[in-house]
This record gives sequence, C-alpha cells and structure tokens, in this order.
Amino acid sequence: MNEITVLRYKGTETSREFGQVLSHRVDQYFIERGISKHANTHMILKGVLWFSLWIGTYLLLISGWFSPLGLVAMFVVHGFAQLFMTYNIAHDANHGAYSSDPKVNRFLSCVFDLVGISSYIWRLLHNTSHHSFVNVEGKDRAIKSSSLLRFSPEEQWSRNHRYQHIYGPVLYLLPTLYWVLVKDFYHLFCGRKYGNRLVTNHPLNEYVFLFVTKAFYFTYMLVIPIMVLSVAWYWIVLGFLAMHACIGFHIALIFQPTHITEGTEYPHPDEEGFLTKDFILHVLSTTADYSRKKPFTTWMLGGLNLHIIHHMFPTICHVHYRPLTEIIKETAEEFGYRYRENETVFVAFLAHLRMLKSLGQPTQSKQQSA
Repeated sequence: MNEITVLRYKGTETSREFGQVLSHRVDQYFIERGISKHANTHMILKGVLWFSLWIGTYLLLISGWFSPLGLVAMFVVHGFAQLFMTYNIAHDANHGAYSSDPKVNRFLSCVFDLVGISSYIWRLLHNTSHHSFVNVEGKDRAIKSSSLLRFSPEEQWSRNHRYQHIYGPVLYLLPTLYWVLVKDFYHLFCGRKYGNRLVTNHPLNEYVFLFVTKAFYFTYMLVIPIMVLSVAWYWIVLGFLAMHACIGFHIALIFQPTHITEGTEYPHPDEEGFLTKDFILHVLSTTADYSRKKPFTTWMLGGLNLHIIHHMFPTICHVHYRPLTEIIKETAEEFGYRYRENETVFVAFLAHLRMLKSLGQPTQSKQQSA
C-alpha cells in the first residue's frame, strides 16, 4: 500500500534531438521578441474581465429580479462565469505560468477554491499525476474512472463498456458536482499515489483551507440565495444542479478530446520502468489539439484547445500558445513525427466518442471479464 513504482523517460537519440531543437526554438521565440513567458497586459485584462463577470453574474443571481425558471438559467450563466474564470486564471496560476513570482501564482490559484475545487488537490491530480505521465495506466489519474467508463486499453473490460460511447455523455453531466461534494475530500483523506509521488501525509493547513473554502462555496452558492430570495428552496437547488450539469459536460467537451481520442497512444514502461520515448515526444504521441485556427475559441478556453504546447511547456502562459503551436507543428513535421489535431471542438468530441466505442470493445482489453 505504501509502495510506488517509479517510472522514467528514456527516449532515443532522435527523439531527444527533437525535444532539444523544439525547446531551443520555443526559447528563441521569447528571446527574439524580448517578451516574458508569463502573463502580459492582455492576460491581466482577461483575468479582470472574468473575475468581474463572476462577481457581476452572482449579484444578478441574488438580485431577486428573476422568475424561478429565470433563476435556474442565471445559475447556469454564473456557472460558466466560474468555469471561464478557472480556464483563464486559475489553470495558468496552478502551473506557475501566470507569473514568475510563486506567491502571485499561489494566490491566483485560489480561484479554484473560490468555485468549490481544492487547488491543492488539483495540483496533485493534474500536475503531479496527469501532466507527468499522460495516458500511462496506473500513473495518470485522469484516465482512472469508475467501472462505468473505460478510458484505457489497460483497464479491466466489462460488458457495459460496449455502450459507453452512448451513456458516457450523460455521465459527463456529473464530474464537477462529484468534485465539489466528494472528490476533494476523498483525495485529502484517502488519496496516496500521484504519478511518481507517494503522499502519506498532507499539510495540516490544507485540511483547514479545504473545509473553510468549501464552507464559503456552499454558503454563497446555496445558503445566501435561500436566505435572500423569495423563491422556494428547491428552485435554488435545481439551479445549482443544472449549473453543475452544464459546466460538467463543458469540461468533458473541452478536456476529453485532448487525450482520449482517435490516434493518441497509451504508452507503458518496459521491465526496468522506462518509458521508451522522452517526455516531449511522449506528449506529442498522447495529446491532440483542436480549433488551432480559431482564435476566439483559444481566447475563451484559455488555450486549453492547444493542449500539446500546454503539456510540453506548462509554465508558459496560454496567451503565447498560438504561435508556439505553429512551431511545434512545423518541427514535428520536420522530424517526421505526427502532429494530431481536429478542426473544431465538435469534430474532436466525435473523435473522442469513437475512441470510447473502440475502448468499449473486448478486443481492446488485455484482461477481459465475463
């Protein structure tokens, strides 16, 4: 229970050369322009905008101006303000990409905590586990789901997985609700293994901070509306649930096609614990972009559609992703490696559903169950 298998990247001489050339070109992009890899004025203004929308939509939510159905709709609008605030502020901050000052990043990462998600648990699950070992069974917590969904060919197969491409989108309505109610608490009290890291004890302040911020979240999202609005309490609860259903599905729509999609690989280590590709090429083979030519999509999603550059260089702020993605694409083609992309988010999500269907077949399993 307290043991962990440590994996390492090895790669070939060619793959290491690809990584070195690409890293040099990315560095040169910033040097030649004399700009920082972190946030610029545009990024700061984006942050101010989304933070203002979070406050503004909440004030409208508790204004009492809406009918019960209008209130439910306003919950959804506010939920998307929360969501885009995390995409455009907290995600970069939690990767150390917003500022060169760790204190600024840590402060802004608390945007996650404002919307009911522990920034500390996020870093363990997302940075330490997922980013370190994308699509590696037993290491990447992002491909570890319940028995209802099979995200990896290494996972145990069962008959219900034949239909996961059909019922999967319905389950995608639940992730954020599960996260704010259960997931953070589970990982704080029961979680142990994250990538190559074994966590046996969490800092005491993280326990305190989680309970305080959860209390804050449920107070402003449920208690205050119930106290100040004249509608029946169940309309507020319905609005809260509708909000999480909408933003939960949106998160799945945005994130799932970046790794669990047609053409991406699921590497596994050799007997000595080495992954056969170096880190940069590993990311290229396990990750896909979409909507590369759609600036507005990139702007709204905080660059999450350009996922390859994000995984290769997570400490670079997303406002720089579009030109850097072109560098990745050109360098990959120069070395004969495949750059994976889909034209739009909807095309990407359909590719994800086809991948779910493929993973739902027994021929995709090393271990099958009756």
